[in-house]
Amino acid sequence: LCCVQSQFMAEPTNNTKINILSGLESIASLLSTAEETPEPISTTVQGSIPTWINGNFLRNGPGKFEFGNTHYNHWFDGMALLHQFKIQKGQVTYMSRFLQSDAYKKNSEVDRIVMSEFGTLAMPDPCKNFFQRFLSRFEMMGDNSTE
Repeated sequence: LCCVQSQFMAEPTNNTKINILSGLESIASLLSTAEETPEPISTTVQGSIPTWINGNFLRNGPGKFEFGNTHYNHWFDGMALLHQFKIQKGQVTYMSRFLQSDAYKKNSEVDRIVMSEFGTLAMPDPCKNFFQRFLSRFEMMGDNSTE
């Protein structure tokens, strides 16, 4: 989306807002921030699950795309959200938590994106001097493990 984004940053006409995803509504939900579900919730099973299937299914994917008024420019940059589906005796429960990576903790602490990721360059701290801000462009990407 970073390469498509610049095409949709035109000035709005007739007092209508132009969404950054204008024309890409079918993927808008992929770039929406999800909430954690820290406590297991029951799910409705359609059909039946064989009794011999027991265990956990874990899925990792992007789940948080903004901190404060800063947002990520690429789907790969979203903070990792771990999903757990627990299958036991024909029943399924679900829960999810954000990966507590250094990038997630630092961004949450100041409520803005402070660590650059694959397609998003973090804005340097305005309190740094010119040389420190310049060097911050060469810092390593975060440890957010959705890639």
